[in-house]
Amino acid sequence: MTADFKQLFKDRDTAEVRRIPARLLYRAPEGEEGEVSVELATRGHSRLTYQVCEFPPIRVYLPPREERPPLWRGQHALKLTVNCKPRDRRYEQFLLEEYLIYRIYNLFTDLSYRVRLARGTYIQEAKGDTVAATWAFFVEDADDLARRHGGEDHEEPGVRFRDVDEKTMALMAVFEYLIGNTDWGLPVLHNVRVLKLPPGVYYPVPYDFDFSGLIKTPYAGPSRQLSIRSVRERLYRGPCLPMDAFQPIFAIFNEKRPEIEALFKTTEGLDPKRVESHLGYIGDFYQTISNPGKVDREFRYVCG
Repeated sequence: MTADFKQLFKDRDTAEVRRIPARLLYRAPEGEEGEVSVELATRGHSRLTYQVCEFPPIRVYLPPREERPPLWRGQHALKLTVNCKPRDRRYEQFLLEEYLIYRIYNLFTDLSYRVRLARGTYIQEAKGDTVAATWAFFVEDADDLARRHGGEDHEEPGVRFRDVDEKTMALMAVFEYLIGNTDWGLPVLHNVRVLKLPPGVYYPVPYDFDFSGLIKTPYAGPSRQLSIRSVRERLYRGPCLPMDAFQPIFAIFNEKRPEIEALFKTTEGLDPKRVESHLGYIGDFYQTISNPGKVDREFRYVCG
């Protein structure tokens, strides 16, 4: 990808989106390769700040439909999650782990963001200097996700637990508990999108997992309003449900455990020592959901 990255990195204003032109050369594992003109803009919240990221997240705007090569058809704009500190090897692991979390949620439901891993090289235009060469991943656009399911992206805040599909909400909330993520809120649409699908049912879809305990980035911390001190501490933040309502959800998680563990073991680039740690963290989750006493204590908390 060739662009004026110096100018792009200066633009960290969330109030106004400024696009810059870029050229994207690509080669896909399926064999397709080519070049396409795109536009780039910075995006995000915490990762958009200088204190957190040298290289902020990007949104890639594709050309008009008739000009898009086959690989990019069906998409309008894509989020590009980048290694925000390319000179720090830990951050490459954080990126791969967040990509993996999206892939894990894909195992549970198609009402989830599709992602695609990429090896990116970023070139400063004119000079031709390499800004960075590291892993990244593309994330499906919310409108494209909704269109894929024949619905629409509901962007109005104020959605409550009782307004959305109960099973999907419970599944998502238990998943967030699995990865140790408390950085989400349905009513304010914080790191949650809501899809409205025929015949008018609302479905929550999670995204942005860099504050999860599974990853434990240096800048992540729980809200002061919560009863935990570290992102590694799990806290269920979903709807209050009868204890027997969780059992079908737990059964799904037990069924998916081998596939979850296989993803950790087969994802390219992951540090084996971190993989071992992640599998232990996930193992703690499975110990909890297999113990009735722990289930009652952990998941009844929100009913207090």
